[in-house]
Amino acid sequence: MQAARNMFQSSMEQVAQQAASRLRSYATVTTGCTGKSQAHRKILPAEMQDSTGRLQPTVGQELLLSQRYLFPRKASLTTYLDEDDALDIDMQVAPTGEIGEQHRSAAGRKIDDILIAGILGTNLEGLEDNMTSVALPASQFIAVNYRRDGGTANTGLTLAKLIRAKGKFGKAEVHGQEQKQAGAKVCMAVSQDELDNLLYDVEQTGSADYNKIRSLVDGEVDYFMGIQFLRTERLPQTVPSGGKITRTCPMWVSTGVHLDFWYDVTTKISERNDLSDALQIRSKIKVGACRKQEEYVVGVYCEQDA
Repeated sequence: MQAARNMFQSSMEQVAQQAASRLRSYATVTTGCTGKSQAHRKILPAEMQDSTGRLQPTVGQELLLSQRYLFPRKASLTTYLDEDDALDIDMQVAPTGEIGEQHRSAAGRKIDDILIAGILGTNLEGLEDNMTSVALPASQFIAVNYRRDGGTANTGLTLAKLIRAKGKFGKAEVHGQEQKQAGAKVCMAVSQDELDNLLYDVEQTGSADYNKIRSLVDGEVDYFMGIQFLRTERLPQTVPSGGKITRTCPMWVSTGVHLDFWYDVTTKISERNDLSDALQIRSKIKVGACRKQEEYVVGVYCEQDA
């Protein structure tokens, strides 16, 4: 049994350490967090005042600070192998790789879920003993029926919605030349439906971007219009009604989103005497996510067939 355990332990760790979500590389990542929460301090904007004469009194102001608090979410996955499975030499290798892939994939999906929730959901700000819930305001969303042709019908993802959403970052001064030089990227999480919407939109408008969108849909490229597209089928959506759903696709600036790890994917193999010496394979993560401030995120509503 010990030999089987060692073989499982070695292989599981090698596989699990290769785990990666699709979105985690597009956030400001902090590792090694401790305690019940993580505070991200930020300096609020200040403006200079005009000098109106000679030898004027010095007028100062206190440094204005705020804190955004991030509380972690803990998740785990446990798989059992009967003692006969572990003793069967043919089963000592194959299940390990399969279970490792299963745990790795589950961890990656959960990290994406936590990051999406932190980007679009309610955040906490203020002092530790006086926190305020901060929702993404309506002004940071693109309406499901936003269009440039004067129509009112709901649509999926269109070029007009992309332009409108990305433009908010420039107006808020959270993305531009300085931020790009510092490595900031505009990112957008979409499903396959939204990529298909874009292809249909450029077909209808006769846009010269057809070939670029075609490559985006085919997965040959993931960058268009200065936006890093990240395909995921785990975005929030409404309950189907009338054969339709509305999906929320987040667009964000990578430096404006925090993803904090108390611990990344860790896997432990143990022998369960209470389960007839079965092997227990358990993987866990402890992660939290939030916005730096609301201007770094825009939600785009897209209608799709249910």
